Amino acid sequence: MSGQKSPKRISCTRCQSKKIRCNKVQPRCDKCEASNEECVYVPRKPRVKKQIGASEKDILLDILKRLERLEDHCDINRGTRDHGDASRSMSVLSSDADVNGTQSATSGVLHSSQSQTPKSPAMVNSMLNGIKDAQAKSLLSSNVFCHLRNVESRLLENETCVKAMEAAMVEVGRLEDPLESDVLDFPGISKDMAMRWIDIYYRAYQFEGFRVPLEKSFLMSMPDLLEMPHVHLDSTLKIIYYNILLQGLLQDPESHDGKGKVVQYLYHRSMMLVDDWIGQIENTPQDMFAAFVMISLTLEGCNSELSWKILGYACTIARALGYFSVDEHPEEQSSWLASPGNCESEVDKNRKRFEFWHLLRMDCLFRLSFGKPALIPSGTWTVNFPDPTITGIDDASTRFIQIHFLASMRLTLVLMRYLDLVDGGMAQDTDMYDKALDGLITEVQSIMSDWSAEELLSTTTNHVDTWFCVDILFTSYKMLIVISQSKKCNRDSHFLPRHTVDIARKSLKTFQTLMHRDLHSFWGISLVLLHQFIPFFILCADIIGSHGCREVQDDIVLVAWLKDFVEKATEERVPLRPIAAIVKAMAIACQQVALPTS
Repeated sequence: MSGQKSPKRISCTRCQSKKIRCNKVQPRCDKCEASNEECVYVPRKPRVKKQIGASEKDILLDILKRLERLEDHCDINRGTRDHGDASRSMSVLSSDADVNGTQSATSGVLHSSQSQTPKSPAMVNSMLNGIKDAQAKSLLSSNVFCHLRNVESRLLENETCVKAMEAAMVEVGRLEDPLESDVLDFPGISKDMAMRWIDIYYRAYQFEGFRVPLEKSFLMSMPDLLEMPHVHLDSTLKIIYYNILLQGLLQDPESHDGKGKVVQYLYHRSMMLVDDWIGQIENTPQDMFAAFVMISLTLEGCNSELSWKILGYACTIARALGYFSVDEHPEEQSSWLASPGNCESEVDKNRKRFEFWHLLRMDCLFRLSFGKPALIPSGTWTVNFPDPTITGIDDASTRFIQIHFLASMRLTLVLMRYLDLVDGGMAQDTDMYDKALDGLITEVQSIMSDWSAEELLSTTTNHVDTWFCVDILFTSYKMLIVISQSKKCNRDSHFLPRHTVDIARKSLKTFQTLMHRDLHSFWGISLVLLHQFIPFFILCADIIGSHGCREVQDDIVLVAWLKDFVEKATEERVPLRPIAAIVKAMAIACQQVALPTS
C-alpha cells in the first residue's frame, strides 16, 4: 500500500461556474449526466511546497522587489529620481540574514511582542502610585511612560528630569475628577451644517480604498431620521455618521464659532455609543468602517487601551470578511469567500488588500509606540500588495494616497523587521546587532530620500494630502530615533547622539508648522501620542543634559510651544489634563536650565 495520498478531486468546470454541488464522478458527474451536458475536469495545479526554514532575507527581498515593481508601475510624477534600484532599497537585508529566532514577515509571521517597561520600572511605579485616580494613573502609564522604553529611559537617569516628573505626579493628584457636565448640553448641529460637512467629506475623500459603506444620500437623510422617534438607527450607523461630520468639520475651510465645542460634542456622542456598538458588533463592512474611525477617535482621546481593543475587533471582522485570505488558494479560503455568490472582482480584492496592509501597519505602530503584543499573529494571512490605484485607473487626485501607501508599506516592512529583531533573541550587546540596526536606518533614510516627503509636503493643496505627507515624515523620524537609540553604542553612552537630537527637533518643528493652522487648533493629540512624545522627550533630555553649557534657547521655545499646544487642546477635554501636566513639568525643567545660577 502506497504511503502517498490520492490526489483530491475537484468539481467539474460546469458545476464550478454555476456554483452547485458536484459529485465529482468521472467521466461525467450527476448534474452533467442529468442535463446531458459535456463534463470537463481541469487537473488541479500542483501546489508549491513551502520551503521549510526559508531564509528571511530571501523572503523580504521578494516582498521589497514587489514593492519596487509597484512603485515603478505607478511612476507618480517623481521626476528623474531613480526608484528602481532594488539593491539600494534592500541593502538593509544583506548584513543580518542569519538572525536566529526571527520569522518571515511575508507570510504574516510576527513574534508576539511582550509589553516592555522602562529601565527603572520601580521608579515609574513609585511615581504613579502617588496618584489616587485610577483613570489618570492608567492614562499616564499607557500613553506617556510607555514611550520612555524607546529612548532608553535617559530621563529617569537624570535627577532634574525625575524631579520634574515627580512634580507632575503631584499636580495630577490635585486635579479634580473629570466632569463631562456641559459638553452634551451643546444645542446640537443644524441640518444645513450637517449636510454641508457630509458633502465636504465625500468631495474630499473619493478614494476607492477606505470606501464608506453607506451611500451619501443615506447619510444626508440622517439628520431627519434622528428626529423620528419611530425610526431606530443602530450604533454602527450613528458612529459612522458622527465621525463623517467630524472629518467634514475639520476639513471645512470656513471658520465656525465654537468649533471646539462642536468637536467635543461629536467626540462624546461617538464615545457614548462605543459600549453598545461593541456589544452588538457584527462581521459587516459597516462595522469594519466603524472600527477604523473609532481607532483614530479613541487615540485622539488618549485612550490607547480602548483603541487597541477596537483594533482587535477590526482584525476579527477583517478575518471573517476574507481580508486575511485574499490571495489564498481557493480551497483554503474562508467559508464566507467559498460560498456561492461571493466571486470577487479584482477591485474588491484590491480594496481588501489595501485595508489589510493598513491594519498590519497599525498593529506594528501599537507594538512600537505602546508596547502591545501583535494582534495579527504568525502564519494567519496571505495577502499580496494591491494596485495602489485600487481600480487600475491612475487618477491624479489620488496621487498622494498612492504615495502614502507605497512609502508607509516600505516603512512597515522595516518596522516589522526591527520588532522581530528585538524579539528574536539576538544578543543586543554585539556589533552584529548594531550592524543590523544600521541597515534598518539606511533603509528608512532611503525611503525618505526616494519619496522626498518634505518636498511633497510643500506641494499639498488640501487637508487630506497634507496628512498623508506628514504621516510618512513623522513615522520616519520616530523610527530613526528609536532604532538609533536601540544601538549598543548609544544605549551605553551618557550623551544623546547629535543626529538623534536633530531628528527630534525636526519632527517637532514640522508638527509646529502643521498645527499653527487654525484648521487643526482643536485636534492633534493622537499625533503627539503616536509620533511626537519620543522627539519631545529626546529634546528635553538634551536640553536638561546640557546644563547650560551651550545655546539651547531655540529648543526651549519649541518645547514651550508643544506645552502650550497640549494645554490648549486639553482646555475643554478634562480627562486629558494629566498629559498636559507632565508636558508642562518637563517644559519648566527645560526652562530652568537657561536661568542664570546665583
